[in-house]
Amino acid sequence: MQQFTFTSGPCVPEHVQSFIQCENSLGAASWAKSDGAESYMAIAVGQDQHTHMCTTNTTSCIWDDLHCGEQYTVHIIANDYLCSSMPSNSTSIQMAPCIPQNLKSSLNCTMKVGSLSWNASDTAEFYIVTAETNSGHKVQLSTNETWTFISEFLCGQKYFLSVQAVDSVCTSLPSQPIMLESEPCPPTGVTSFMNCLSNIAVVSWTGSAGAQFYTAILAQEDGQSRSCWSDSTQCGMPGVQCGQNYTVTVVASNEKCNSDPSEADTLQSVPCTPTDVDVTIDCSNNQGLVSWSSSDGALSYKVTAQSSQGVMSSCESTNLMCTLTNLTCGQDFSVQVVAQDDICSSLPSQATEFKSVPCTPNIGSVVLDCYTNSALLDWAYAEGALNYTATARTSSGHVSSCTTNFTNCELKDLQCGQIYDVVTVASNEECSSPPSTQLPVESVPCPPENVVPVVDCSTNTALVEWQASTGADSYIVQAFGVEEDESQCETDSESCVLTDLMCGFTYNISVIAINTVCNVSRSDMKQLQAVPCVPQQVEARVVCESGAVAVSWESSKGASSYTTVAKGNGGYASMCNSNVTTCLFNDLLCGLNYSITVRASDETCSSARSSAVELNTVPCIPQNVTAEMVCSNDTGVVSWEEEEGVSSYMVRAFGPDGHKIQCNSTTTSCMLPNMHCGQLYNLTLTAQDGECDNSRAYLNLQSVPCRPTNVKASLRCHSNSAAVTWERASGALSYLAVGVTEDGSNKTECNNTMTHCDLINLQCGKTYNVSVFSQDESCSSVESDKAYVRTAPCPPQDVAIKAECDDGAMAVSWSPNPDAQHFHVAALSNTRARLYCNSSGTGCTISDLPCGQHYNVTVLSVRDGCESMPSAVVETSTAPCVPRNAQGRLDCISNSAWVTWDVSEGALSYYVMAGEVGGHNANCTTTSSPCNIPDLKCGTIYTFHVTAVNKHCRSNHTTFELQTGPCALTSINASTQCNSDKILVEWEMKNDTPLYVVTAEGQDQTLISCNSSSNSCELSDTRCGMHYSIIVSTSSDKCSSLRSPPKKIKTDNVTVAASCEENGATVTWGHSPVATSYLLTATGRDGHVASCNTSVNNCTLADLHCGQKYNLSITASGDNCTSKPRTSSFETVPCEPSDLAVDIDCKTNSAMLSWGASEGAVEYFGCAQSMNGDALYCNSTVPFCSLTGLGCGDIYNFSVEASNGVCNSSFSSPLQAGAAPCAPTALNVRMQRIGKAHWAMMSWDTVNCSDVEYLVEITGRIQNNPQTQMQISSYWLPRAYFETPMPCSTPYNFTVRSGNSAGVSKPSSPLTGVTVPCAPQNVKYTGDRASAVLSWNQSLLATRYTVYNVSGAARVKLCNTTGLSCQLTNFDPNTTEVTASNAAGESIPNRDITGPVGARRKRHLWASGTYAHNNLEIPKVLTVTVSGVCLNVTWMRVKDATEYTVIIEEKQTDQSAT
Repeated sequence: MQQFTFTSGPCVPEHVQSFIQCENSLGAASWAKSDGAESYMAIAVGQDQHTHMCTTNTTSCIWDDLHCGEQYTVHIIANDYLCSSMPSNSTSIQMAPCIPQNLKSSLNCTMKVGSLSWNASDTAEFYIVTAETNSGHKVQLSTNETWTFISEFLCGQKYFLSVQAVDSVCTSLPSQPIMLESEPCPPTGVTSFMNCLSNIAVVSWTGSAGAQFYTAILAQEDGQSRSCWSDSTQCGMPGVQCGQNYTVTVVASNEKCNSDPSEADTLQSVPCTPTDVDVTIDCSNNQGLVSWSSSDGALSYKVTAQSSQGVMSSCESTNLMCTLTNLTCGQDFSVQVVAQDDICSSLPSQATEFKSVPCTPNIGSVVLDCYTNSALLDWAYAEGALNYTATARTSSGHVSSCTTNFTNCELKDLQCGQIYDVVTVASNEECSSPPSTQLPVESVPCPPENVVPVVDCSTNTALVEWQASTGADSYIVQAFGVEEDESQCETDSESCVLTDLMCGFTYNISVIAINTVCNVSRSDMKQLQAVPCVPQQVEARVVCESGAVAVSWESSKGASSYTTVAKGNGGYASMCNSNVTTCLFNDLLCGLNYSITVRASDETCSSARSSAVELNTVPCIPQNVTAEMVCSNDTGVVSWEEEEGVSSYMVRAFGPDGHKIQCNSTTTSCMLPNMHCGQLYNLTLTAQDGECDNSRAYLNLQSVPCRPTNVKASLRCHSNSAAVTWERASGALSYLAVGVTEDGSNKTECNNTMTHCDLINLQCGKTYNVSVFSQDESCSSVESDKAYVRTAPCPPQDVAIKAECDDGAMAVSWSPNPDAQHFHVAALSNTRARLYCNSSGTGCTISDLPCGQHYNVTVLSVRDGCESMPSAVVETSTAPCVPRNAQGRLDCISNSAWVTWDVSEGALSYYVMAGEVGGHNANCTTTSSPCNIPDLKCGTIYTFHVTAVNKHCRSNHTTFELQTGPCALTSINASTQCNSDKILVEWEMKNDTPLYVVTAEGQDQTLISCNSSSNSCELSDTRCGMHYSIIVSTSSDKCSSLRSPPKKIKTDNVTVAASCEENGATVTWGHSPVATSYLLTATGRDGHVASCNTSVNNCTLADLHCGQKYNLSITASGDNCTSKPRTSSFETVPCEPSDLAVDIDCKTNSAMLSWGASEGAVEYFGCAQSMNGDALYCNSTVPFCSLTGLGCGDIYNFSVEASNGVCNSSFSSPLQAGAAPCAPTALNVRMQRIGKAHWAMMSWDTVNCSDVEYLVEITGRIQNNPQTQMQISSYWLPRAYFETPMPCSTPYNFTVRSGNSAGVSKPSSPLTGVTVPCAPQNVKYTGDRASAVLSWNQSLLATRYTVYNVSGAARVKLCNTTGLSCQLTNFDPNTTEVTASNAAGESIPNRDITGPVGARRKRHLWASGTYAHNNLEIPKVLTVTVSGVCLNVTWMRVKDATEYTVIIEEKQTDQSAT
């Protein structure tokens, strides 16, 4: 027997293990030696199907070209010369992640934070970022993002940035580094100094790392700054502002960033040149007080003054003033000030001129003028004097002075009877010299004062008394009558009696004081009226027409008025005053006897009474006369009070239609019967005494109004009201129409002054009786004839609709209404189609309705063409239209059917039902197509019905059939492995079936599959949180005969529900059947870690940090092992916003709200809540938003909350701000003269806001002088105007603020203007009246001057000029005035005009000087006015006149008096 030997194939290698060097892409495998093996082949297959093979005769193998980021499956096959073993069990090699690529970096210079990004590396779980300098400084951090921020950079360094990718096993090699340069370091050692002569600031410093150039900055305290640039360590800045304390800093820069400023140095610039230099002379000590405005940077000042003749004076001070002493009198000095500090001095100030005190003058002579009581004096010229002031002073303190620029002067207005000491002082613009030596001067005696002439009315003599005159030795009293009568007396005392006065004469009385010097001191003229003469020829008579008593008499000499007294027999007296010779008594009592006398009077005395005259007055007019109608019988009743002396009464009535009626009575009433209706009667009541029968009383009486006629009433069907008309009735002021139902249950009225009105609010279905009444103020007419009206029928009640869905009809019904003849039904569809039906019963049907329509149905009651109001609307619908194009699609994986159809008109929902003959049904309901019917049986024919449904009906259904696929494979099982994304599917194998296809469909209809020739298959890459339906089939046709019924399985998922209030989260995950505990760890972006350990599949984390993204890691632990972590992430509640700021725009009533960005926020919600609870909102994805619609004047609390889309933060702390009103606009100023002052009338546009008040602020310089500042502030005003007096020649700024409880606006734009100029001063003329040159001093801010003549009623313009003088002819200084003008208006006029000194008059005695001036001008009378018994005369002043005599002529027929 032949023997054969053979060797079986090598054994399968066992104990296969793998080893890796991740970073170098090296992988190795080892195994146990296999029997029969001569060599081995190791095969590594990557997930990208890339294959690496290694053949060796040892039990290990190394690959050096494995791909990064790949997971390899390794099998070992043993080989001999003929055979190969089966592959060994597999092991895996996980390679390191790929090196990150495409690194990009940038630096945020402001934040000093660098950012780095790169492309993601597959399989990397996180990244390690390294930043390192050449000097060894290193920063390293990790992140699970593809970007990061680095904030730990040192300044002035070059950093090399690299990234390594890390998974759970390996770390990649670092990426190719890129360079990022940090911001430069701040410079150090900063110093600075000033070059005084060139005014250049020089700054130097020590260089800093990373700097390419430097910027030196000089900053003032008010925020202004200057800078210079240099690439070295020094730079200079010319033209530095004087007198400033500068803070000096240096900033280093490179091409991208600036460093922080260096430590600050301080620099003091050159002191500023002093300004506003002013000199105030201390006139008493002849010293100059020099002051100036503070110079920035000055520590001390030096003042130097030099006169025009070379005299010097100086002083130094650390204050803002200094005194120059030992000044020579009468010199012109020029002064300058220099500011100094420790290092530099300023330039000298602008020169300021001043004068020292003038020298003292010496008086020459003094002469007294008796007529003017003035002293004429002269003196010698004094050095430095511009003008002189002579002063005369009494021991009692009275002063008279005169000022002139000559060396002589007249002291006017000396007090009489005084001894004056006279001195002279020289002056310039600012100072006066010491006074000269005193000289005594005696003034004229005083005129007697308080002259009181008192007439003795009984004796017709006058006692004249007066106060003693200072300096008088004796007195003369003179009385001159206007009709040439004269009386006189002399005395040494203070009284004198004038006798032999004539009655009715007027005397002018004066007293003259006499001493040894002058006799011109006459008192004021006093007028004395002698006693008037007694009136003669007194007569009296009764005026019957008026009932008055007229009295007359002859004129009495000297009488200015008369008093007439009428005394009745009952003791009643009446008085009548008159200034003529007649008097009319209108107030004497009627029916009495009177005695009448007349007395003549002037202002002082009255004459004796005249002889008495007696008479009787007229009867009295009837009193308390009343008239009224007796409305029921057309009778008028007149009544009155009884009077004495009346014999009878007569009443007459006259109607406008010509009707007359009268009655007589001796009692106090009378009746007027049968008065016509609607007439206004004029009544006259006469009291009769037989002599004057004209004491009548008049009144009116309105008779009863007539009743209305032709009354008609008609129905207004649309409003169910009645229009009532009638014809006008005489005497009616208004009408009342009354409608009453026949059963009396309802009454309605209307009134009108016209002949129509509408009765409204009538009850439906009723008949009303209508009548009309005429009315006046007291009576109502009898009722008119009646009219009748029937109201509209009532609307149907209880309207109901029954939808007859199958017949396409609706049946409408209502309650019976006997008042209606028939009913009208209207149905309005949603397509605006109208359908109607009519019925005389209680129901109606509308047929042939289209499907899918919605109707609003109303019903009307109709009678005689009048329709009722519609009934309440009732809604209904017809059946929906039958769904069309219904069809189904079979999903064999889940054994469900998807049914679709077209939209049905009128459908609110759809009902789909699938049924089979065995009784199994399935259905679904939806509001729209499609609809899914699940869990159908295998291999079964189903009939599908699709029905449309609304609130009232269901449509007919549409049908179709669908057959499900067969299920020959009856038993399958599916299970998930713990911590796995795979599902293991198992089934029972069938004979002759080479391949099975497993398909899983998720609830989102995504598919995954696998195939196998055995009885199981593993579905990979399943997603957590899904519901899968799984079937097994023998081909790709899922509906083939050999397939399984669907198997449903659910995968696990991690869900996170944020807990917004506690700033936490509730985490839930799928339960693991083999797990005994779970560890949940949450790691925040800021490094905060929170964890919990639990035996159930949920856990709650609280008190997490706001605005952080947390990474979750869940690990399940069993008895022997711990699962891989399941990871997820979520965002916590965003942080509360802070740093709120609001800017309110009053013009748009909006607010711009801003805040600091909140960590973790994706959106913000702003809120402004007013004090009354109303709120405004805005939302934004950036840290600011605009709120509109703010109420002007309201106060709001502003707050913000942040949101991350899931949770909202709490609201920020509120910021309170008010929507203050805008500042006013359209400011206006109008200057107006009131009295002797000018007022500014200021106005502006009102601000549209509630409860607004206004505050006016005015600043200015009085007479344009910087030293006389003006500041005016009003109180808060509710009105849009303000008035205030303003000084003349003053520029001003005027602003207005508005305010209310919400706040105060900014000041308005200022309105700048000037006031009216001051009146020109020092007005004087040269020449004479025929031709004169009038000149004056300049008035500040004046643009034009005007000269007027004011001798007439209206002033006449003589000259208009921009200069300071005018040439005038026919000039009169007493009737001339000068004004200054500008755009704001005209000044107050100046009439104080001086001229050349005239000829001097010497003292004269009174006797020789009384008629000395025979060449005086004739006075020109200007006005003559009469007021009562007074006559007022004015005339033009006459030069040199001391008194005037007024002559009045009274023109009479028989005589004339002067």
